[in-house]
Amino acid sequence: MFRHKNMANQTVENKKISDDKKNILTEVPVDLENKSAPKNDSPKTDNAIIKELLEKNLKWSQIIYEQNRKINNKLMWSAIASWFRILLIVVPLILAIWFLPPLIQGLQNTYGSLFGGKSSSTTPNSSSIDQLLKILPLDPAKQEQLKMLLK
Repeated sequence: MFRHKNMANQTVENKKISDDKKNILTEVPVDLENKSAPKNDSPKTDNAIIKELLEKNLKWSQIIYEQNRKINNKLMWSAIASWFRILLIVVPLILAIWFLPPLIQGLQNTYGSLFGGKSSSTTPNSSSIDQLLKILPLDPAKQEQLKMLLK
């Protein structure tokens, strides 16, 4: 349960076990096709040890495969999301470049005289100024001041 208890005894036993396994694996020739190997008098036979190691290796391989599959899935979705973000920014810009110039040109032709821009006539019509001043909620003195400023 706790690693610090009996650490000295466990380390000596672990070293003996790992040395035994190394000796067994290096000394025993294994023919995997025939599944025959010389037998020792140890409690586990060489085939059993190799079979156990192969099973552990297979379990670890399956765990790693699942992790890699999840990582690849996340990477794919992050790539799709990044392309979606790019499209979300670029498409409105392209549409604005495509559709805004005619719209601005139409607005400029219609309201250009009010904003002091170029229009068909160089001076604004007094009737258009009068119409604009009638729309605005101003008293007559202020309307006269605006007429004088605009002329």
